[in-house]
Amino acid sequence: MQRGTVRHVCVAVSRDGEYRIVRSLDNGQTERLYGKMPKEDFRQLTKLLGAADFRNLSGDESGVIRQEAEIFVTEILEPETWHLQWLNADGENPFPDSISKLINWLQRFQPKDGKSFEYAEYPDVCPAGGLRLLQPPVAENSHH
Repeated sequence: MQRGTVRHVCVAVSRDGEYRIVRSLDNGQTERLYGKMPKEDFRQLTKLLGAADFRNLSGDESGVIRQEAEIFVTEILEPETWHLQWLNADGENPFPDSISKLINWLQRFQPKDGKSFEYAEYPDVCPAGGLRLLQPPVAENSHH
């Protein structure tokens, strides 16, 4: 597959380091790979996800989307479900450092010996809630 810039990434990782990754590239290609994460990569990811400054983030950060937005969504299922969605809507409100570190790790992660899979085999790689963008009431066009 011809490599392009990653535009969208979803990663599902089990407790034993097995991963499934879906990457949408700016050239229109979608890369779907699964395999076993090297121990050092798994250790780094676990450390980033368990960091206190990351775990202390809460809620949904939102804003008015002006042009290209950066969106970060995570869903951690153990020991209890924890969901975080953060939005840099206008390019002027960068992600907190703990999210930026995780994004940088995801961008650098190169699955070695990953095997391709079809969407139907693992349709649940991306967070179950998906991306939910809300329209503010002032944007509504209605007549009474």
